[in-house]
Amino acid sequence: MRRGPALRAAVLAAACALVLALPPGTAAQDAAGVRYVIILSVDGLRPDALRPAMPAALLDGAAVTWQARTILPSVTLPAHTSMLTGVPPSVHQMLANTWRSSQGYVKVPTVFSVVTDSGRRAAMFVTKAKLLYLARPGTVARAEFLVYPRYDQTAAVREGVRYLATAQPHLLFIHVADPDDVGHRDGWMSGPYLEVVRKVPATIAMVLDTLRRMSATDRSLVIVTADHGGHGRSHGSDRPEDVLIPWLAFGAVPPGPIADSVVTYDTAATAVAALGLPVPAGWAGRPVVQIRK
Repeated sequence: MRRGPALRAAVLAAACALVLALPPGTAAQDAAGVRYVIILSVDGLRPDALRPAMPAALLDGAAVTWQARTILPSVTLPAHTSMLTGVPPSVHQMLANTWRSSQGYVKVPTVFSVVTDSGRRAAMFVTKAKLLYLARPGTVARAEFLVYPRYDQTAAVREGVRYLATAQPHLLFIHVADPDDVGHRDGWMSGPYLEVVRKVPATIAMVLDTLRRMSATDRSLVIVTADHGGHGRSHGSDRPEDVLIPWLAFGAVPPGPIADSVVTYDTAATAVAALGLPVPAGWAGRPVVQIRK
């Protein structure tokens, strides 16, 4: 298991402009791990765009690498499938970037199925319907495709954290599409693209503030990452601009730089291990961070 730098007992109380009136959480911490894992995937988010947008007060509470890598092809559905199944495309075999329910659902184990099979609750809120491919029936308590005006990532995250505060799932996956949408429209690293990226820290703060209001910060792991980057008005290649992704962890983890290499399928293994569950033997992913005891 990968280890971060020296331990630092710090609880991040993130300020958020959009404050929700949330009831406190009452669930006890699981004996061998945290109680909540939240994965926030920001579609098309380049690390060199997010890094300068992150306030120091927020970044100081994160374990972080700006050199994580996605898979090839560096496109949404194959990349998210690796992110949430712990295996590369050669194993999960989702190579296309389109999906309809008539095609069937993911065949290999997912973070959702592992968590659900352990008797716990998993949920997902996504802003691209094709990601419902990962919601194999019986593996998620709630799988919702959120239809919002384009570039309204705060609305999508607000819906997800409202569910977190009320239903208290052990695993929650939230996907927002804003940077990818704007990248295809105006170009990666364009002015409009950087403008939507500057809103990402507020969505992270919204998740962290929800956990704080639930008195659950030290019982939670929040992973913020992306499926791919982009260049020009496209992505999908092996260029660094397309393949490099950010990977940040908040909550019950030691903050600081992550020295080891990180691949997107490590996200699945990190989520499962944080909940005190064994990483499936067939997974290529390995846990990135250790949970503070």
